Amino acid sequence: MFQIRQTMINKLERWCLLPLLYIAIIASLNACGASADIPSAEAAYVSWTGVRPFVRPVWSPDGTKLVLEESRDPSVMIDNHLALYTLKDEQLTPLTYTLGYYTSVSWSADSSKLAVARVNDRVYGKDNKGQDIQVIDLTTKQIKTIGLGDGVAWAPDAQHIAIYVGPNPNTHLGPFAINIVRPDGTLLKTIPLPIMPTPPGPTPAPAPPAPGQLFNIPPSPSEDLFNGMSWSPDSQQIVFSVMHQSAGSLTGDLYIVGINGNEFRQITSEGWNHEPAWSPDGKTIAYIKELQPIFGRIYFMRPDGSCSLPVSDKITASSLSWSPDNSKIVYEDGRDVYILDVQKKLASGTTPYSSCP
Repeated sequence: MFQIRQTMINKLERWCLLPLLYIAIIASLNACGASADIPSAEAAYVSWTGVRPFVRPVWSPDGTKLVLEESRDPSVMIDNHLALYTLKDEQLTPLTYTLGYYTSVSWSADSSKLAVARVNDRVYGKDNKGQDIQVIDLTTKQIKTIGLGDGVAWAPDAQHIAIYVGPNPNTHLGPFAINIVRPDGTLLKTIPLPIMPTPPGPTPAPAPPAPGQLFNIPPSPSEDLFNGMSWSPDSQQIVFSVMHQSAGSLTGDLYIVGINGNEFRQITSEGWNHEPAWSPDGKTIAYIKELQPIFGRIYFMRPDGSCSLPVSDKITASSLSWSPDNSKIVYEDGRDVYILDVQKKLASGTTPYSSCP
């Protein structure tokens, strides 16, 4: 089993590793009869057929729909495509012209366009210069490439797009930076990020999984990978995550940077913290925290880094997005999609975050 899994991983480059990890984790949990613990009072199951994985759900600013990435074949990530799910009539519409693999997806403020980071042939091959940053017009179906980067987020002011750029994973050279561009790709400014890259190191020899172990994270070279990004509601700050991957272990932290370059701070320090999402009211940053390699739990914190506490029960979560009215969070577990009623959960007093003063 380990050899088969390692062969699959060897077929994928850099950005295809993380979704494969999640899919393998979920498959292992299901095989052992240990499904995610989702009390019905906490979250509503909104996936459809259970046949194909749906990942990376993002709520539209007008509140009417979700965009998701649908995986046709978990072993061939480049055959994914985007799909729209309308909440009112519960209809799923595949965007058949978006075949590929996407590492981040973000809506324009008017819900008419998407900014995406799409894995291209250079990344899937040997060049690894970054994903194609594209703008997709959902009305005309036109797709325009506006640059290269590892991740993308459209600002609430509709005038700016943030593109995260990291070091080349082959050479470990190059800066950490966020480029601020106009929707047409015109560069406005580059914000250097004072992050120390993980030094490259040798790849350890694969070890067989221990008896009874559900999943073994494969050893890999030292690497620092983009792991989510979100704007503050006033479009003045950006929270983002960088995952540090070395010798088979995963850690990662959240950082906040001001778009004028006058602020930079780290707001987490323990475990693997990723997929941050700034709440529409600006008071909360939701994110996923993993303190062991299997479970990801939804945490809340204040933008100053205080009150970092779990809000969900023990579940497996991979990515999340706020509803525009600040009342709910949509998330996925590597396969299925759920909606967490945040107001109901906090009012119940059953979550540690409810005790935050």
